[in-house]
Amino acid sequence: MSSLLRAWYLFVALGLFTVLFTAFVGTVPADVTAAIALPHELLHRAGTNVRLALESAVDRRDLRALVAELAERLAAEQEATRQLELELERYQEAVTVARTQSPGVLAVAPVIGSDAGAELTRLRVGLGENAGVQRNLPVTVSEGLVGIVTDVAPGSSIVRTVVDPQSRVGVTVRGKGGQGVAVGEVGGLVRVSRFMLDQPIVVGDVVETSSFGGLFPAGIKVGVVIEVEPVDPNDLRRTFIVRPSVELGTLQQVVLLAPQ
Repeated sequence: MSSLLRAWYLFVALGLFTVLFTAFVGTVPADVTAAIALPHELLHRAGTNVRLALESAVDRRDLRALVAELAERLAAEQEATRQLELELERYQEAVTVARTQSPGVLAVAPVIGSDAGAELTRLRVGLGENAGVQRNLPVTVSEGLVGIVTDVAPGSSIVRTVVDPQSRVGVTVRGKGGQGVAVGEVGGLVRVSRFMLDQPIVVGDVVETSSFGGLFPAGIKVGVVIEVEPVDPNDLRRTFIVRPSVELGTLQQVVLLAPQ
């Protein structure tokens, strides 16, 4: 038997006792009245405590539900904010390329894969025929040239990067001129051979695209000269090695340009 039930029985017994007692005695002594009031007060307090405990449990349950709902809303808002940030990054990249390289920006495509090699001669991007992508579109980022589209599927495309041995990019040296062709080199570099120029090529010279070949807009940075091979002083043909300006392994998105 619970303490609450025992208290109730005691209260009933005292009540009956009071009725019988007053029937014979008349005025109930103060001591007896206090004794009867005590269990009644205890019962009242017990009932109040039970009610407050139930209300507190309901409040905690409602509070947990509210917290869970707010946490879900916050997660959704954070995801929406992140998507807006990514969209802004794509827009900023497109604007930078349009201002510094070519106004013919067609789209910004996410990089969704690459070849198995460490040199990243091929990249897969997440736009294809369904988005109007076609072969021979130049591919770039704000840091410089990435490559060219070689294969197109409905939802994706393959980009041959500048370090691929099959890559051919018409180049010139910024501020010095000259014409030549940059070819992908083993080790993630680019080699420019038989470059015609009557000025010396030095380490640190900037190599950029030229109109030679007609595939790429002129003036897009390809890389920086890191080595110049020795030549006959009377020979105007130069051979030098270029480190690409784009870190291909860190690309998350690229810009597709209109064909020339």
